[in-house]
Amino acid sequence: MTLEMNGKSVKAAGIPKWLVALVDISLANLGIYFSFFIFTGELQGFQIGPLVILLPAISVVTVLLFSSLGLYSRQRSGLTPVVRALITGVLGLFLFTIIFAFMTRVFLFQRMVFLVAPLLQFLLLLGWRILFWRLELWIHGQQKLLIIGSREDVDHALEKLMYLPAGLFDVVRVLDPQKADQFTNWLPAIDAVMIAGPLEMEVKNRIIRECFNMNREVFIVPELYEIILTKAAMTQVHDTPVVECRDLQLTFSQIFFKRIFDLLLTLLLMAPALLLLALTTLFVRLSSSGPIIYSQERVGLRGHRFTLYKLRTMIADAEDSSGPVFSTEADDRVTKIGRFLRATRLDELPQLYNVLRGDISIVGPRPERPYFVEKFEREMPEYSLRHLVKPGITGLAQVAGYYATNTHDKLRYDLYYLSDYSLLLDLRILILTVPTLFNKEATKGVRRQVADKESL
Repeated sequence: MTLEMNGKSVKAAGIPKWLVALVDISLANLGIYFSFFIFTGELQGFQIGPLVILLPAISVVTVLLFSSLGLYSRQRSGLTPVVRALITGVLGLFLFTIIFAFMTRVFLFQRMVFLVAPLLQFLLLLGWRILFWRLELWIHGQQKLLIIGSREDVDHALEKLMYLPAGLFDVVRVLDPQKADQFTNWLPAIDAVMIAGPLEMEVKNRIIRECFNMNREVFIVPELYEIILTKAAMTQVHDTPVVECRDLQLTFSQIFFKRIFDLLLTLLLMAPALLLLALTTLFVRLSSSGPIIYSQERVGLRGHRFTLYKLRTMIADAEDSSGPVFSTEADDRVTKIGRFLRATRLDELPQLYNVLRGDISIVGPRPERPYFVEKFEREMPEYSLRHLVKPGITGLAQVAGYYATNTHDKLRYDLYYLSDYSLLLDLRILILTVPTLFNKEATKGVRRQVADKESL
């Protein structure tokens, strides 16, 4: 929905985020209260005190957790990611409620109150979020989009737009970079511009300036050096402002605390991991012949090669005839139990041993095989920058993209991770890893034609 003011199209404001958070808090608390009401019927005086302690804590954690899961950001990918994030958020609230109640001795309620509350919270929040999604879609309306880029870049952008819900974008025009100056002719008829590939800086600056003047949104697929600049700092040489490009390497303190975090989390996960590993190794052994643990050479910090361990998900000697290739979405080399292990990430469990050895971190760019590293570095010299930090079991590219996401886009995520690194970012990626477990697309192999292209 847009308004016309002085010849300019002005977008209607969306629902205020503070209001969305307030409704989330109310429904999270109501879920607990309704659960209590179902099993108790009325509130006794001696139970008011524990509620006064519990509900404010739930309110704070709801906002922090939902914010980390991206539930207060503009949702452009439909309801499915929202539902996955809600499942994770409610599970997080459930765990926090149990731990908090145990620590504060707030156990004056029946145990069923704590067990039923998450279900009620999820149903209430799901209904509200569906309504919120519909309202946002109605308020903002369908955006008429102009895409600027080469044929290959535009095809890639259009392919991604196809996965978005109908009604978000309507591509009204595509312009070649050589004809980018013509974008001004289309500004009155569009709501947003997407710069899908490299463009001359002067032309890019003009597009951004004109779009801002006309209150149009701008989406830019960043070039790799532009991501590196996100860590740059403004300084000056005499009276000339300059941008100082800072080293992407982690500082000593960041490396130290990241290692401590890795060790503590690995030791915390060790007991349940060993139990799951005992079960999964049995399934792997019974499902097909061959070794249970699969080892493979990978490239780590500063190009150091190490042996990575995984549960075997393919038939034995899967690459004997083909050589190194990516797994495709209909790969007949993957065993039945292997598909399940990949979908649930259980095949990664042995990598906790790699974390203890110091080969990898819990969070970081995924380590790749030397064959592909050499190939990617020839195509993208910036690819070597991702080796300035230890690789990880999960990473930004894994929670924001998919297994089938192309290498250029994965590198963009990896460089952004380096440029914006913090321990809080690691925590956020760990939280966002949980919803990906419910997303089949995240582990689906690349389409065969893309895999063939990557292997050329």
